Amino acid sequence: MQKFGEIIKKVQYLIDSRLSLRHSWRRHITRLIDVRKREEEMLFNSTIGRIASAAVATAILTSGAFAQSVEDLVAGAQAEGELVVLMLHPTNSANRDRLIEAFKKEYDLDIKIEWAPMHPTALMGRLNAESASGTFSGDVGQGSVDDLWPSVEKGYIAKFDWTTTFGDSLPGIKEATEGVPPEMHDTVLSMFDLVYGLIWNPEFVDEADLPKNVADLTDPKWDGKIALNSYHIAPVDYLNYEIGHDETVSIVEGLLANGPILKAGSGAVGAAVSAGEAAVGTGMAYATDLAVARGEPIRFRPFADYTPVLGMKTFVPEYAPHPNAARLFAAWFVTKGMEMVGEEERIGQLSNPNSSVGAALKRQIDDSGSAVVSVSSIAQFDQLAETRKVIDKMIADQ
Repeated sequence: MQKFGEIIKKVQYLIDSRLSLRHSWRRHITRLIDVRKREEEMLFNSTIGRIASAAVATAILTSGAFAQSVEDLVAGAQAEGELVVLMLHPTNSANRDRLIEAFKKEYDLDIKIEWAPMHPTALMGRLNAESASGTFSGDVGQGSVDDLWPSVEKGYIAKFDWTTTFGDSLPGIKEATEGVPPEMHDTVLSMFDLVYGLIWNPEFVDEADLPKNVADLTDPKWDGKIALNSYHIAPVDYLNYEIGHDETVSIVEGLLANGPILKAGSGAVGAAVSAGEAAVGTGMAYATDLAVARGEPIRFRPFADYTPVLGMKTFVPEYAPHPNAARLFAAWFVTKGMEMVGEEERIGQLSNPNSSVGAALKRQIDDSGSAVVSVSSIAQFDQLAETRKVIDKMIADQ
């Protein structure tokens, strides 16, 4: 534009200097200059318009806030070109591959999907550390409802109207948004329920001799024969939701008095029991089912009084690098994806009538007469946190 301006000045100078140009030629040059100026202005405005339109289109495709329909999400996911999944489940890599291919086929997507499984506890630490600076390196994660609440409260987990967007195309999406305190509505989606109970090694103890209630494990007869989770003695800590702080702490005190073998996580507790390191312990139904399928000597049953149930959720981080692909995958996974792999992975929801695993567990709990214990309010999270502090100190003082 600057160079063109200089040309105009020179031509005008020639005209005004009355060089050997006829009057008509002078008018012609002036007219050409005017036309050229208009063309340059139109070209400039058109270019700016195209840039602005492209910027708006890109913003719509890459911003979850604008993508409210499935079609928008698909277009956005295609434009993003990538998806990073950090969920631990399914644990079978072949099932993860099946899900990736089925998801891409469902929405005709040509994108790169990386599935890097991460334990939910480690993921929560990473989510909080990275999100504090306004970024995150993954798109879809997994965590328990109680562990996710602090991140929801800080705004590190994106909120989305799942039912409005997917209600017509993914049956079951509405149910997937339920089962959480009102303050967490539309931030997480239900994957499956972790159902906790008693586990034992049938080679070391007869079923008839097993404890019936949670507190029965405090009987001195189990001294040195029990394995427990060193992480707050979970799932016993969750009894706080039902029986309160004092009674929960009292049970934990009795358990620790029996010299338990403490293991880092419920999975490790199960491994200790199946290996004969301990005769009994507290563990998860799905993990026990998988161990039995592998031929390991371990069994599961609900306690007769309380059955702690922990909701495992899928979530999309607020700062997910590929938010459209993330939301599309999360909604599809908790509905159609779970139908594909739930039975093989032995995971399901107690409240989902279409989950054969969930239905079988519900019957088992009902037959035992046990009361399901799960969170129902945000206030309970704070109460649990206080109880855990006391339990952790008790463990440290062992």
